[in-house]
Amino acid sequence: MDLDKVISQLSAKSGLFISLYLPIDPGETRKEFVSTFHSHLKTLRQTAKNLKHQEEKYLDAIFKKIANYLESVDTRGTKTLAIFAGKDFFETFKLPVSIPVQAHIDIKPLFAPMTKAFSENPPFLLAVIDRDKAKIIEVNLAREEVESKIIKSDVPQRILAKGEGMGKESKILRHIEDHLHRHLIKIVQELERFEQSYPNGLVVLGAQKEYTGKFKMLLPKGLRAAVVGDFGANLDDNETSMIKKAQKIIDEFLERKARHEV
Repeated sequence: MDLDKVISQLSAKSGLFISLYLPIDPGETRKEFVSTFHSHLKTLRQTAKNLKHQEEKYLDAIFKKIANYLESVDTRGTKTLAIFAGKDFFETFKLPVSIPVQAHIDIKPLFAPMTKAFSENPPFLLAVIDRDKAKIIEVNLAREEVESKIIKSDVPQRILAKGEGMGKESKILRHIEDHLHRHLIKIVQELERFEQSYPNGLVVLGAQKEYTGKFKMLLPKGLRAAVVGDFGANLDDNETSMIKKAQKIIDEFLERKARHEV
């Protein structure tokens, strides 16, 4: 989802808004989270009466639509269901962030829990680095699509002709190191662009130790502080699996940060 777009579109609508946030516990049954919704109906009805809104008569139909949706929705991979419903609209979002249960009714949608959750889960960049290629994967939980790009560089292979002397070998190795250095600098420049767009963004590195160490040494101090972890990876590894590993590192970092341990 594009959070800014969602807010813009829903804010342009008028009428009675039901805003519902239902956290999904992996061990929770469908009956349990449907019951959570039903437990809030009485409060929602009373609030609507207090508002004395002309669309109160449509509440039963709206509640039924929500209940029907909850009876069949696929919640796999979802941490929170966000539902915005009214007489002439019904928008649902499967959020990748956890939000405490809230049921709200008013003439305006309740976005604050969603915007707060996304602000506490900043965008992150996963840089997967190899000797002559890199994949830059940008993950922003407030957007549906993951953006990625490939960086290619011309780094010679370490191949020596038969009978070459040590002087020649040393020159070739320096030449290779120079190409590798320029390759890593191109990746640093991508991270700097990310930092400019998202000053609070975080970075995870996926690379073999040989490249992780070299790369970190090239990072400016501020950008180095944004790197919150790394793991061994190659460019041909499954992208979804790598993103999950990176997300776990990000989650653990944010938990430590919440406990003031970093």
